[in-house]
Amino acid sequence: MGVLTETAMRLRDQIVASRHARVALRADLLRQTEERRTRVSALCAGFASDRAGAGRAWFGPTPGERRAAERQQQREAAENLRAKARERQGSLAEETAKAQAEMRPPLPLKGEPQRHAAAKVVMSPHARPLAASPPRVHKPPIKGSKKH
Repeated sequence: MGVLTETAMRLRDQIVASRHARVALRADLLRQTEERRTRVSALCAGFASDRAGAGRAWFGPTPGERRAAERQQQREAAENLRAKARERQGSLAEETAKAQAEMRPPLPLKGEPQRHAAAKVVMSPHARPLAASPPRVHKPPIKGSKKH
C-alpha cells in the first residue's frame, strides 16, 4: 500500500504543478495581449495621423479643422479684448482712487475724538403718517378637538 500512496501523491503534485503553470501561462498571455493591443492602437493612430497629414498637404485643411481654427482665433481675440478691458479698468480705478484722495478733506488731529451729529428725521411731503397698530385682542383657547 505504500507504493500506491506514493504514486497517488506524486500524481497529485504533478496535477497541482500543471495547474499553476497553466494559470501563470494564462496570465502571461493576457498581459502580452494587452501590450499588443496597445502597440497596434498606437500604430493605427500613427497611420491615421500620417494619412491626415498627407490629405492636408494635398487638399488643405478639412472643413472641421477650418471651423476649429476659426473658433480658436475668435477665442484668442476675445481673450485679448478681455485682457485690454481689465487693464483699462485697473488704470481707471487707479485714476479714480487718486482723484478721490485729492478731494478728501485733511484728517482731523488725533487729540480729540470726532463727534458725529445725531441724524435728523425728515418726512417726505407725500409720505403717509404712521398709523398706530390696533390693540391685541385676547382669544380664549379652543376646548377639545374639532371633528369635521
